[in-house]
Amino acid sequence: MIPTFMGLNTMTLALAAQQASQNTTGHNMANANTDGYSRQRANLATTYPVTLYQGGGPLKVGTGVQVQSVTRARDSYIDMQYRQQNSSKSFWEDQASTFTQLEQIFHDGKVGTQVVGIQAGINNFWTSLGTLAADPTSVGARTNVREMANALVQTLKQDSDHLRALANDLTTQIATQVDNINNIAQQIASLNKQISAQESTGTIANDLRDQRDLLVDKLSDIANIQVYEDSSHNYQVQAGGVTLVLGDTAIPMTVTAERNTKYSFDTSTVIEANGLPGTIKFTSGKLASMIQMRDQTITGYLDSIDKMAQFLMQDFNNQHKQGLDNTTPAVPGTHGDNFFGVTGEDYTAYTPATCWLDELEVNKDFYTDTGLDKIAARDAGSAGLDEGTNAQRLADVLKKTPDPLPSPPNALGNLSLLDYYSTIIGTLGVQSQQASNMATNQGVLVSSTQNWRESISGVNMDEEMSNMIRFQKAYGAAANVVATMNSMLDTLINRMVG
Repeated sequence: MIPTFMGLNTMTLALAAQQASQNTTGHNMANANTDGYSRQRANLATTYPVTLYQGGGPLKVGTGVQVQSVTRARDSYIDMQYRQQNSSKSFWEDQASTFTQLEQIFHDGKVGTQVVGIQAGINNFWTSLGTLAADPTSVGARTNVREMANALVQTLKQDSDHLRALANDLTTQIATQVDNINNIAQQIASLNKQISAQESTGTIANDLRDQRDLLVDKLSDIANIQVYEDSSHNYQVQAGGVTLVLGDTAIPMTVTAERNTKYSFDTSTVIEANGLPGTIKFTSGKLASMIQMRDQTITGYLDSIDKMAQFLMQDFNNQHKQGLDNTTPAVPGTHGDNFFGVTGEDYTAYTPATCWLDELEVNKDFYTDTGLDKIAARDAGSAGLDEGTNAQRLADVLKKTPDPLPSPPNALGNLSLLDYYSTIIGTLGVQSQQASNMATNQGVLVSSTQNWRESISGVNMDEEMSNMIRFQKAYGAAANVVATMNSMLDTLINRMVG
């Protein structure tokens, strides 16, 4: 026989299930614009039936519905794809940004009415030497050569200083990013503990899981990461190839303060703070880009400028020494000394204390009362002071490939100073364009993957409104059934009593 109040119990379960579904829908709509929120769903399942024995034999009768679980819509595969692509996107965006700064440092063009930049400095120096070759005795021409040489030196040093400042800035940013990693890792470890405790009771910590996944997304912006979920529902997170989060424990990173002694800028190495063995290899994300730009790209451009300084102090000086200055007019005359650096030093086999850039300067002897006469503009063996062959040869050193080619090659690989600088600018332009293109392409991929993820995890307001109406009607239907059963029972009880 069917229990008297079984129908009421069935409808009570129905009312509770539809109300839970409605509440879940409301929760979704309330968090439609919450970062990292995943759409949730109340999963309904039938309750266990009861067995009734009647004349026809045993009969299974349903007892209603129950909320089996409330789960979130999430795809771990898409999450992995998003984080890998996001890390790569951040890497190339940071690269593109830094290359833009490098292009500004090496800017060649007009500022107001003045043409500035290393190329302009080389051209101005070359022009002044050509003018001197045409009029070797002109004090104005000699003064112009000295000042144009000094302007070139100052431009090289200024660009070098800007590169060093950029490297210092990146070192500061690297330390900041490591602090961000440690902070996020600590939050993930804390959430691991909360999630593990909550889910040990059999419930699913949907909102806490969303918070944890959002933190992992932010972490992927900084570094290349790998994430694994263990049997206790903890995330094990690796960053740069080393463990960052293990259960409810965060293993911090730190930076060691160091110094690039050649170019005198601050540098650092990222290591594990607890001293555990393991090399941290950042291959993508902002942190990898910053380290690469500082330790490879910027240092490489400093090396290139340093080679230009070496070329001036070796090859340009050697050509200057082959000419005669105007301190003694008679043949054989006095050979020129170093145009750059200090008088009497042999820079051919010289090793600078730090770098060539630090020692590059126009010979101070040129600034004495008779200093302009020490510029060796005339050819060896010329009898007159109005001969300027060596000045022209000095100009050729700046813009023409050596002929014959020296062996071993000069500091610039047997290129002229202008050609070598052109290769630097050409390389910078290609690298900057590549970084910009890669950032754009990765941005498209991330956007596509994010849309894919939103199609699964995101809240669709139209869908939620439809669900709201559906659950409302189901709740109303169950309420009507309860009212009908109540009327039936009331009639039955009153008649029996009567």
